[in-house]
This record gives sequence, C-alpha cells and structure tokens, in this order.
Amino acid sequence: MISRAGDVAFQLSNLHFSDFYPTAGWRPDINAFRYDDRFEICVDLAGVEKDAIVVEVLTDRIRISGERHQPGLECENCRQVIALEIESGHFAREVTLPAEVEPEQVTARQENGLLWIVLPLSGSRL
Repeated sequence: MISRAGDVAFQLSNLHFSDFYPTAGWRPDINAFRYDDRFEICVDLAGVEKDAIVVEVLTDRIRISGERHQPGLECENCRQVIALEIESGHFAREVTLPAEVEPEQVTARQENGLLWIVLPLSGSRL
C-alpha cells in the first residue's frame, strides 16, 4: 500500500500546473487523472456559459480560459452584501502534461457545472 501511494505521489509530482495569463483573474479548481490511454481533466466552472469557455490543446499542454459573470442580482437596492465569495471575471488555467496527446481527438462535455476534458495519449485509440 505504501509503495502504491509513493507511485501515485511521484506521478502527481510530474504534473505541472501554471497560469499562462499574467493578467488578474481567478484559477478554476481541477482534478486531473492519467489512465493507460488518456488523461481526463475535470474543471470546476460552475456558472460559466459554454460559449464563454476557450480550450486550447497542444501536444504537451492544455489551456482553459474564459469569463464568468458575477452571479446573482446587482446590489442596487440591497441593504448589505453579507458574502461575496464566488469569483468572477477572467479565468485561466494551464496544465502541462507529462506525455503527448492527440489534440484533434480531444473531447469535452459539461455536466453540472463541471467541464470534463478527455485527452487521448499519442498512439492510443479510444
């Protein structure tokens, strides 16, 4: 069990996460998984319209960017803002992949505020 946990820690340490836009904005949370034939990345994009998301796939990295508008009503007639924790505005996230993928075979789907991206590894068939 300890050996297996060490293998997982090593594999995760080979994923590099970075922003690719130097401008102010927010970073969506992600979960990233590696399978024998693909990577799958889940991006938390609750409240982001599908047409406001840009996904760029290169052989060794993926870039996700877009814009989320502030959810809810404007505080024109409200007495007090009690909490304002949902980030809005421009977002960007870049994931450097530890193996090459086939950009033309990438698929994505949006479910319950999550964007799921499937990136087939080079040389594999899904």
